[in-house]
Amino acid sequence: MAAAQAPCDILFLDLGPLSLDLLGLTVDLSEIVLDINAVSGSGNLLDNLLCAVAGLLDAGGLLSDLIGSLTGLLDILNQINDNF
Repeated sequence: MAAAQAPCDILFLDLGPLSLDLLGLTVDLSEIVLDINAVSGSGNLLDNLLCAVAGLLDAGGLLSDLIGSLTGLLDILNQINDNF
């Protein structure tokens, strides 16, 4: 059996206590903490997908590299435009 990989963070939501007064109806809500993680590995289709999507903007991720390349291209085009 293969060892499980480290989980990747999908969502961390920490809501403090809330007190609402809606036309005389009062609602008091205690703190809510929602922490969703996915563990990629063999047979974990949804977890693998969510970890891949969550990692797209990480440093060195696919979208991060693409954004860096596009930023570099725009800098070059701005330099060309400034010279004319």
